[in-house]
Amino acid sequence: MSTDNALLEFEGGQNAFPMTALSDSGDAQTFESGEELWSQAAGFAPVVRPDGVVTGAACTPAAGSDAVAIAAFTAFVSGVELAVAAQASVSVTRAASDTHIINSIVCDSAGDVTAIAGSEGTGFSETRADAGGPPLIPVGSIELSQVRLSSGSSGAVAAGEIFQLVNVHMESAVFPIPTIDYVSGEVSFSSALKKIHTGQVAKGVYASFATPEFIEAFDAYDFVPSEVGYSSSSKQTYTRVKNSRSQSLNNATFSVDLTDGISDTIASVQGENLYFRFYPDKNRPQHFIEQGVLSIARTFPAGGDIVASCTINVDEKGKEVSL
Repeated sequence: MSTDNALLEFEGGQNAFPMTALSDSGDAQTFESGEELWSQAAGFAPVVRPDGVVTGAACTPAAGSDAVAIAAFTAFVSGVELAVAAQASVSVTRAASDTHIINSIVCDSAGDVTAIAGSEGTGFSETRADAGGPPLIPVGSIELSQVRLSSGSSGAVAAGEIFQLVNVHMESAVFPIPTIDYVSGEVSFSSALKKIHTGQVAKGVYASFATPEFIEAFDAYDFVPSEVGYSSSSKQTYTRVKNSRSQSLNNATFSVDLTDGISDTIASVQGENLYFRFYPDKNRPQHFIEQGVLSIARTFPAGGDIVASCTINVDEKGKEVSL
């Protein structure tokens, strides 16, 4: 097939999206935005805010009976960064008829810290909403700690009755660790989020991001996509020859004729981390997507066209889209 009808485009602008809730793909581990190609251009890189504690929030026994104290903390809740003052006394509930009960200390989107009591039981359970188990947390709130009481008699809360293990008793904004898939517009976590909220759903995951607006790289030619290359080397022993293989990733490249080499748009975006889109035939949907830092080498020949040899310095192999 000839490339006489090819088209190369690059990210010439951005369409910004404010902080918005991402949708659970179904496994509580990958969360989707519904928008592909998250820009990494300067000033437009995505900001991801999973609900949870960022710093602080240590839970300790409070003065008096049936209460705990919470140290000052910062947290992400519903995409908003909260700075919450220390809470000297948060009242907890003891069992009225049985013996065991778990209180979850939670913070809502307004920064209010309260205790939510689970169901009473004759022993502790690790299953949410079971008798003697921790309660389900309201959607839009985060869990700071759990207080596990095994007596219905009023009294001071002991340090040993307070539990704050990250991702078990406390929701953290930094664990499990999020990873951004910029091309797919998704955030994946190192492990599945706990489904501890009302309706057996995971905590909220929010992000602000921008998608690229593409413009044509006029008079571009000789596009070469990024490719994974393979090489091998041999080593001779006394008994045989052993071969080892390695892989390397080549950058994407293209050339473009310039007008004056200074005021050209492609020259003004060198050094920026941008998307590039190449259609072998602009009338067909198949295309390559590359993302990387653009570097150019300009040539000003006597009596010839001013040419920029362009390199897209990629972090990973580009995506091939075949619809």
